[in-house]
Amino acid sequence: MPLIGWGEYDYEPLRTCCTLDYSKGDRNYVSYLLPMAFCNLVIQAVTVLSSYRSIARKFKKTGQPKFNTGTPLKALLFCWGPYAVLSLYATVEDATLVSPKVRMIAPILAKTSPLFNPFLYALGNENYRGGIWRFLTGQKIDVPQIDKSK
Repeated sequence: MPLIGWGEYDYEPLRTCCTLDYSKGDRNYVSYLLPMAFCNLVIQAVTVLSSYRSIARKFKKTGQPKFNTGTPLKALLFCWGPYAVLSLYATVEDATLVSPKVRMIAPILAKTSPLFNPFLYALGNENYRGGIWRFLTGQKIDVPQIDKSK
């Protein structure tokens, strides 16, 4: 949208990538930031939650062990939450008053978000978790048998 004059980007404190320009606190910035926050955080969180709930229902139908649907959502909020808070803070206050070191944390956590999903899936799945445990320790995990006759 910055191509059509709505919102602006600038270098982040590390100078490696672009991010929202926090030095602007005008109406244009606020009107750009709120839909961006909605589209990039709320829709993403709803998608993650509904997808993992669908997976959990599928596991339940097949008699598989329980699947934790809250962990991926918590990881998403852990990674993207600071970025959203910093952006929303910039709508009411001058974000350049925040230390550049603190402003660096938000984009770094946001960039690590895709790294968490494979680990969360692997550690949440008994087959993968057992394989990881066996690889690291050489021991086999005894998985309790589930009565599928119910």
